[in-house]
Amino acid sequence: MKKITLVFLFLVTQYSSLTWAWGGRGHAAICEAAVHLVKSPQLKEYLKSKPHMMGHLCNTPDIYWKKLPPETRKLGDPGHYINGEKIGVKLSDIPIDYKKIIDTYTGKTNKQDESKTLFSIPNELGSSWWRADQFYRRAIEASKNLKDLPEPKDSKEEQNDELAYNKAVYQMIVNLGLMGHFVGDNSQPFHNTSDHDGYAANHGGIHSYYEDAVASQFGPDLVQLIVKKAKTWKTQSFTQKKSVVENMRALSEISASEIKDVLKADPIIKPSLLKIEKGMSLKTAAERKPPSVAFSKMDKLIVKQMARSSYLLAHLWDEAYKAVGEPSIKAYKSFLYPYTVDFVMPDYF
Repeated sequence: MKKITLVFLFLVTQYSSLTWAWGGRGHAAICEAAVHLVKSPQLKEYLKSKPHMMGHLCNTPDIYWKKLPPETRKLGDPGHYINGEKIGVKLSDIPIDYKKIIDTYTGKTNKQDESKTLFSIPNELGSSWWRADQFYRRAIEASKNLKDLPEPKDSKEEQNDELAYNKAVYQMIVNLGLMGHFVGDNSQPFHNTSDHDGYAANHGGIHSYYEDAVASQFGPDLVQLIVKKAKTWKTQSFTQKKSVVENMRALSEISASEIKDVLKADPIIKPSLLKIEKGMSLKTAAERKPPSVAFSKMDKLIVKQMARSSYLLAHLWDEAYKAVGEPSIKAYKSFLYPYTVDFVMPDYF
């Protein structure tokens, strides 16, 4: 418990500068595509008129939470990535019990820099797997009694946001949408390595170039391409595990294995530079050809990676809905829209 407390205190003073995965358009596309991949008839019927809302919710951790005060970001940002290099463990071997990881590795030597000590496991390791699991659990908790709640009787009750039935459906959907952001993060290869911007491989600046600049080259059919790709899969290993965390871990392994493919397709003109002077990192990003040039080599890879997130996300939405007994939600007709959702504190460390 003492180590966990120390980690929490450390987090409010330091956090990673890791930025967005897939950019706003990519995250929205992943979650909109997931709507079309849901298998539960009742859930799909409800969601098919809400792809825009699910895309908005899936972007909230980037477009709203990252505008919150620094002390809040310090707690939330590590939930966007995962890497095992600093603790010296392969992704496949990282334990699923987060508090056990903290207890085991806090105070140990940083395996990437033997002169440093691991003071903050959430900051060093990241926690995207557990962040997704948190919102999965929250969605279930919010709607576990939904089947027993009376539905709205008239138009007035339909717009009563304090009605227990309305609150339960709203909270379930909001948490499923927020979960989608972190499932989306997980298919972006550079969110699964400590070399998140490619400087160790002389491809500095690759992160935003790949996930945003190149991804923005897609036409208006991006969601359709993702859905089409996902529907070619009957099963995937990252939907066959026992828990959300284990499925996320399986997806991370696949995503990280494709870093080499992204780097191979990167149209570098001049490699990046990284110098360490007086303890500070001085970076010069790589010079590369315009995103339109890279698109012809990266487009299929991006679609495949986004489709994996959509596929897993739809699976988790279905599983959460099954877990609460597949209650009827067709009576939920409130106009309440989640423009901004209050930051949710991580609960796993």
